[in-house]
This record gives sequence, structure tokens and C-alpha cells, in this order.
Amino acid sequence: MGLATVEMRRAKLRFGLLTIAVALLVFLILLLTTLSSALISSLVGALKGLDTQGLVYSTSSQDNIAASRLAPETVAAVAAVPGVAAASGIGTFTTSASISGVEGDLQAFGFTPDAPGAPTALSAGRLPANEAEVAVDGDAAIGDVVVIGSQSLEIVGLLRGAQFNALPTAYMTLPAYERAVTEINPGLPFVPVNAVAFTVAEGASLAEVAGAVSTSVVDVKAYSLDEAVASIPGIDSISQSFGILVGLTFIIGIVVIGFFFLILTVQKMRTFTLLRAIGSSSGGLARAVTLQIVVVVVLASAVALLLTLGALQGINTGIPVSIDPVTVTGTIAAVLIFSLLAGLLSIRRIVRIDPSAAVGSR
Repeated sequence: MGLATVEMRRAKLRFGLLTIAVALLVFLILLLTTLSSALISSLVGALKGLDTQGLVYSTSSQDNIAASRLAPETVAAVAAVPGVAAASGIGTFTTSASISGVEGDLQAFGFTPDAPGAPTALSAGRLPANEAEVAVDGDAAIGDVVVIGSQSLEIVGLLRGAQFNALPTAYMTLPAYERAVTEINPGLPFVPVNAVAFTVAEGASLAEVAGAVSTSVVDVKAYSLDEAVASIPGIDSISQSFGILVGLTFIIGIVVIGFFFLILTVQKMRTFTLLRAIGSSSGGLARAVTLQIVVVVVLASAVALLLTLGALQGINTGIPVSIDPVTVTGTIAAVLIFSLLAGLLSIRRIVRIDPSAAVGSR
């Protein structure tokens, strides 16, 4: 271990440049991963956070809740399907509104408290219990007022990771939602729901119940919650695009670390051969290289984390962005593991050193 630290102290510039290079690559991985998670969450977080096992859309919706239109009686029809434990309607639409005096677009969701389809991503306060209350995921505070048409709703709860279409999202009771829709579209014969949230009875198969709903109820298609989220148009493309960027950056980082230590090992082969000749074990030399990789990756990761935190504080994405400890831990662990695997190229050359070759060394 002393050999590893002595060499790093003597070659501060070389190892310092490598640490900076790895730090920048890890920083890019963390930043891209965080931004992609935040973007996807702002697009589909509202659905992911619903307290339900499945959703029912109209067959003409093309897998998009915003394009789905169902008659109110569809809720009772879904609830009557064998295996369905409970069902409730969900409504959503985009409108202009005022939050704390600031005008802008708002995604409104109507739900029934204590029924399938209620939001779960509550970060402060509580969910609305009557027609005069609302919970919001956006730039707001408890006690502020949301004005939609002629309605003034008091914010009683704050949510996080529950936006839809990357817009501030307000959750209200279905009666308040229906009143807002009626004001905007006064000629409607009835206020449709966009989806029916349902849970299945204990012991029932979600897939089988969803299939039964699709065949028993006219002009509807039932999904598990995961299927509904994954089917939202554009989500796969966004995930794949960010995934490719993160993957390429990760591979580049591993290649840089692996080739750096391989080149370093080749340059020091004569020194390693002499050390083997005077009694140093190949295991000891391999451990020295391993320690150097660990130190470089750990230091680089610490620098990358600081850079990521600074970048997230300094950029204005327009969507809620926060760094996930699980993502940070997983990324650093993956970089370290694959860096050690890449370092096996160097260790392999060290293990194959023939101490007798030192006789001809100068």
C-alpha cells in the first residue's frame, strides 16, 4: 500500500489530471441521470403517484389519459366487473389559472378522496377534503390560493414528483373539477372522466381483472398502472435518448481509467520486474494498482458530486430537480466496480511478470 501512495505523491500532476478527467465524466453521468429523472417525473409523475393498481381509458385514447373521454357511468360498470375491489373516476385538463397571484398554465386533476386514484406524493400538509381546497405540485405554499375561473381554492397540501406534462399540477375533488370544466365548456351535456382508477380484490390477478374489464365494458381498455405510465407517448424516446448519453459517457469514463493504468503499468514494467526480483509479490503490486484506482475514483466522485450540486443550484430548468442519493450511490458504485474490472488489464500484466527477466534489466 505504501508503494501506491508514494507513487501518487510523486506523480501528483499525472494522477491529478486523471482525477479531474474522471470527475468530469462522473459529473456528466450524475447530471444527465438527474435531469432525465426530473424530466420524466415532471411528465408522468402524476400517474406514477396515483394510489391505484390499474387505469381504464377509452379505446380511442391512444394510450394517453389526456385524450381519453369516458361517461360517468363507466365508473359503475368497471366496479361491477368480477375481481374489481373499488373504482373511481379521474378527470384532468389543462387550463389557465393563477397560483399565488401568478398567472400561467395549470394541469388540473379531479379525484375522489379515500378512493382509488388519489395522489400519494404528499410532501407537506394534506389532500383536499372538500370543494374549496386543493393540493399543488408547483411553486406554491400552504395557505396560498389557486384561482381557476370563478373558483378560489385554498392550498392545503403540497406534492412533489406529481406533475403532468411538465406543468404545475393541482389536485382537487371531483365536484370542484367538474365545476371548473363546466365553466370552461358550458354546453357540455355531462362532464366526462378521463380515466377510471381501480384496485383488484385480494388474491385476484391484476392482468386477468384488467383483461376482464377490457372485454366486459364497452369501448374501454384497462391497463396496470405501470403499463399506463410506460404507454404515455414520447416517454420511451426520452428515456432511450438519455440512456444512450449516460451509457456512452459511462463507457468513456471506464475506458479512460482502464487505459490510463494500462499505459502506466507498461511504462513501469522494468520497475515492477525489479521489485519482483527483490521479493515483492505480484499480489502486493496488484493491490497497489487497485488502491490507486479506488483513490482516483473516490476523489473524482466527491468532486463530481460537488459539481453536480452546484450545477443544479445554478441552472433553471423550469421543473423540480433534486439529486437522488440512490442514484448517486449507484452511479459511484458502478463506476468503481467497472473501473476495477478495467484495471484487471494492468493487474494481468503485473501477475505475468517473470522475476528472472530482471537479470537483463539495466
